[in-house]
Amino acid sequence: MIKNNFLSFLLSAAYVVFLSFCLWNEEYLFLAIPLVMTVLYFAVFDFKSLFFLVVLLTPLSMSLSDLGMAGFNVEMAFPTEPILFGLMLLTLCKIFYDFTSFKKVFKHPITICILLYLVWMVVTCVTSSMPLVSFKMFLSRLWYILPLFFMGVLIFKSKQYIYKFVLVYCIPLSAVICYTILRHSHYFFDKHSAHYMMSPFFNDHTSYGAVLAFFIPLLICILWVKRKHFLMKIFLMTILLIFIVGFILSFTRAAWISLIIASFCIIFLKLKINRKLLFFIPSVMLFIFFLFQNPILDVLQSNKQDSSDNLIEHFTSISNISTDASNMERINRWKCAVNMFLEKPVFGWGPGTYQFQYAPFQIYSDKTIISSNQGDMGNAHSEYLGPLAESGLLGLVFFLLLVFVVIIQAINLYDTIEDQHLQTLLLAIIAGLLSYFIHGAFNNFLDTDKASVVLWAVISMIVSLDLFHDKKRLINS
Repeated sequence: MIKNNFLSFLLSAAYVVFLSFCLWNEEYLFLAIPLVMTVLYFAVFDFKSLFFLVVLLTPLSMSLSDLGMAGFNVEMAFPTEPILFGLMLLTLCKIFYDFTSFKKVFKHPITICILLYLVWMVVTCVTSSMPLVSFKMFLSRLWYILPLFFMGVLIFKSKQYIYKFVLVYCIPLSAVICYTILRHSHYFFDKHSAHYMMSPFFNDHTSYGAVLAFFIPLLICILWVKRKHFLMKIFLMTILLIFIVGFILSFTRAAWISLIIASFCIIFLKLKINRKLLFFIPSVMLFIFFLFQNPILDVLQSNKQDSSDNLIEHFTSISNISTDASNMERINRWKCAVNMFLEKPVFGWGPGTYQFQYAPFQIYSDKTIISSNQGDMGNAHSEYLGPLAESGLLGLVFFLLLVFVVIIQAINLYDTIEDQHLQTLLLAIIAGLLSYFIHGAFNNFLDTDKASVVLWAVISMIVSLDLFHDKKRLINS
């Protein structure tokens, strides 16, 4: 016993000396050794805990450049993406050595849509104008989908783990929101500063607003389910209030409007109005837009309300396409994406290449004060036009098919179950997904860990509840 204690003391002292040496030489990367050891332990003995560790760390992750590690010449979210890479390898091993556990998963319609989406992405990586960039993009998509979706399906057999996922993500995110609000208060909550107050945890206010919009319905759901537990209710009400305040102060117009539309859709479902209307009404609206597009555009161009510190004025500026620089730049990016598609309609330019290729497609009259002549200012600002430009027509079709099948499967599941708590949970999931997919028309975030971890995990919840819930008896184990 004395010998073992002495050995532990000696190793601990040697480790402290080693860390001190690293700090003295400004080699901060070695400070991650305890985290690496923890991850390795969980990988061997407790995969589920490692899964939730990723969820816990995601709201707090930062890019390598923000951490002063730009010298690595690789841009990724630390520490979530390195851990997800390891989880991807573990998931592949699990699938190969225990395929029987995943047989049902691979036969599910949502899984088939995801596989079609990934297979076509590989094809367009091969034909890409920048293959290295495209394969990097494909690899990053894999390390989100494989662990979060395929392992998530097995983990979320129990609804308790779904609640746990929401809380494990939302608790650190509420700390980020408080940090953002505190910083924002120094600028008297003005609109301009709201764009970057969440840095370095979020790239900008749009991704921040989208994630908050996703979780607000889920928090309301858990609050309703746990309403009889007084302390838990107070805790959840506090978290929800923080989210609502942060959501309002994010000044993210697309997130506001997407959550409002999603809420109306949920009312449709809750009132059991014919769900065909959910798809018929948008189709009619699109038809009316194309039929009367000239007068509609004239009305939109007559709106001169720019984004403002006044919340009402800021909201009404969402339709200003004549003077609002943010809206006009989006239109510029969308036009570039369409023109890129027209030049390469079958295979596109390659996944992840839009930001490097869109510059020559900008028209001088479409440029704004925030446009870049080098075309180095980010993506297509659309979850749909991005794949269209990068992976051609089939890239868009497969992504739209995935979105459609996910929503339909969730609605069908809501209609077939009997448990009231699970129905409420599914309504919240549908609301979160709808808010994200509607917001996806104006921005795209699937290249970020903040949104990807949430989206693929929530999609796995739908598959898990569909496969392992018998529609008559609630699984509580």
